[in-house]
Amino acid sequence: MNKELYDEAVRSNILSKNLISELMESMNYESISFINWTVDVLNIIKTRLERGDKITDEVSKITYDMKSFRKFVETNFSSYITSQVFDTPDKAEKVYFSLEEAEHGHSYNMVMASSSKNKTYKWISSLSERFSLVEMIATGIVYLKDNRTDTYQPFISGNGKYCKYDVEKGQIVEL
Repeated sequence: MNKELYDEAVRSNILSKNLISELMESMNYESISFINWTVDVLNIIKTRLERGDKITDEVSKITYDMKSFRKFVETNFSSYITSQVFDTPDKAEKVYFSLEEAEHGHSYNMVMASSSKNKTYKWISSLSERFSLVEMIATGIVYLKDNRTDTYQPFISGNGKYCKYDVEKGQIVEL
């Protein structure tokens, strides 16, 4: 997430303690931005090694080749990150993210889901065989689900406003 450290990965032949520390620390966060930054930096290092650059880790004092760098990544990062760096895109491991509210509904973080089975929507009611009302769990916004095409559209009131479902009242209310 630090431009200076990113630039170091692009240009320097020494991976500083700060860069290694930032890469390791990124494993504590499950946000997509941290994961993507880590994958980007590791891919840059891998590309530089593939073209023949000599890159030394200031912490371990290892001058990496492809084999030792792969071992470093496999040992210190998740299987998802390892697959993003070393596998072809069609073979790379897939991971799912869920939305978590940040800043009182003004923004949402994408956080790595613990399972691919995490639900995004919660059923409210069936309107017909074709349509159902569902609530996006992270935002509370009501959507109209077309069961035939498996598509979702926000439920918009007659006043042109998004709506939430008030469980206690059993009503859909405007925001």
